[in-house]
Amino acid sequence: MVEGAIPTKANGIYCKVGGQTAIEMLKECAADAAAVIAIGSCASWGGMPSTISPLSDSSPTGSAGVADILGKPVMTIPGCPPNPYNFLAAVVHFLTFGKLPELDKLGRPKFAYSRLIHENCERRAHFDAGRFAMEFGDSGHRQGYCLYKLGCKGPETYANCSTLGFGDAGENNWPVGCGHPCIGCSEKGVGFQKPIHQVAKMLNVTPPLQYPRIVEEQGKAASFASAAAVAAVAGAAAGAAIMLTRNLGLSHAAEEAERAKAAGKSADDKAGA
Repeated sequence: MVEGAIPTKANGIYCKVGGQTAIEMLKECAADAAAVIAIGSCASWGGMPSTISPLSDSSPTGSAGVADILGKPVMTIPGCPPNPYNFLAAVVHFLTFGKLPELDKLGRPKFAYSRLIHENCERRAHFDAGRFAMEFGDSGHRQGYCLYKLGCKGPETYANCSTLGFGDAGENNWPVGCGHPCIGCSEKGVGFQKPIHQVAKMLNVTPPLQYPRIVEEQGKAASFASAAAVAAVAGAAAGAAIMLTRNLGLSHAAEEAERAKAAGKSADDKAGA
């Protein structure tokens, strides 16, 4: 088990215990380990200590995740802090089956990190309906509207925060449940990298076309291209509606014909009897 990022700059002098650097201790402990588990975002991929300095192209301490140091597969339980249930479930799986659970490309167990937070968010219905909090404390924020426009990173962060409460403190003890946007702490390249207020990238979930767009240009009329696109969508929708009505009419006529045929056959049978 490893917790915390591993400083690599200047031969690892930023973390030494008893004359050994964190790099040396990690390699010694992991050499004969049956499995290596990195708990927390720092151990998983560097976390906050790996944030790049504005004055250089790396972090001040060169902090990195466990897998980067060992150069071999490591199971990661990211989060800042990580959900203890994800860690316990993974350990129990290993003790029971003698192997780690199925992992994604970043070493995260799929049972906990295969779905976007946004997919099962308690505020998802507001997102789909185009209801957003625009400022902290405004009417929408107080009514529990979607926090996407305040910078919520749920649409690009894989974790089960929205479905599994943290510890035993209840189900509303995660950021979105408390009224603060998700900062993507469990996602490499998102947490501690993107500004908290920056609008998230939509990976695979978008609102239905009939609802308002999630990002509206301010002070600009619709462009010709966008108007044409809307017209095309509307035309396609109208065409689909016509085809649906036509198909329904055809199916109804076919059904009536079958009924008439069946009724005629029944009458012939009775006459013959």
